[in-house]
Amino acid sequence: MHEGLIIAASGGVKQQLKLDVLANNLANLNNAGFKSDGLVFREIYPPFDEDSSIEASRNALLPPNDSNKNVAYVAVDNQYTDYSQGLFQQTGNPLDLAMEGEGFFEVDTPNGPRYTRNGNFSINKEKYIITQDGNYLLDSNQQKIKIEDTDGEIDIASDGTISVGNGFGNQPAGIIRLVAFEDPKMLSKEGNGLYKIMDNEVKPQVTDKAKIAQGVLERSNVNSIEEMTKMITAIRGFEAYQKVIQSIDEADDEAVNSIGRVV
Repeated sequence: MHEGLIIAASGGVKQQLKLDVLANNLANLNNAGFKSDGLVFREIYPPFDEDSSIEASRNALLPPNDSNKNVAYVAVDNQYTDYSQGLFQQTGNPLDLAMEGEGFFEVDTPNGPRYTRNGNFSINKEKYIITQDGNYLLDSNQQKIKIEDTDGEIDIASDGTISVGNGFGNQPAGIIRLVAFEDPKMLSKEGNGLYKIMDNEVKPQVTDKAKIAQGVLERSNVNSIEEMTKMITAIRGFEAYQKVIQSIDEADDEAVNSIGRVV
């Protein structure tokens, strides 16, 4: 295959991957606690061996190892998550919780413990505090949190201490488990605002640096204007690669058709 076609097609694939990430960010614009993702690109030169750090699934159409060693290709170096704080939105719902600072709520799921910044909780029929997907919020002892008096006023302090009552004899109902990770890069997104640990050797650490605000939700940290601007740039880049492919294809057709032509 014409190496120019491979280079252009490879570049087009990278722009499509970027568009996919940007589209996902925008799709989650209104999801509480969502953290935006991004891609990091870098130049690479042949030969490409199996020991290179290039992730094969994201770098399709790279040429064989004997390609022109003077030609640079674009590769996805890594995908990252921006864990910066989102803006707070007042809701007045006592079970809407926003976390200020680095950290996560720990929840119990059918697949084991998971971590989230989405504090949009509710109480199920069994009186447990759950996420919108039915996962259980865990306390400082990694137990499910049960609210026995669902008619009482629920008060949640900034350190996660839960008390229920009428203000004169509030009963404790547990302390919400807040955890942090030394390196958040060891987490991967699982969908529905959940994160899982990629390495079983990594353990979450209870943190007192994160503070809870009650009756508030943390909005996503997606900047819609910025993402749309990036998307327009990526679309233009994709279209440019398409034009390069078309030009090379037309030039090849012209070369083939001119073979044997009497001049």
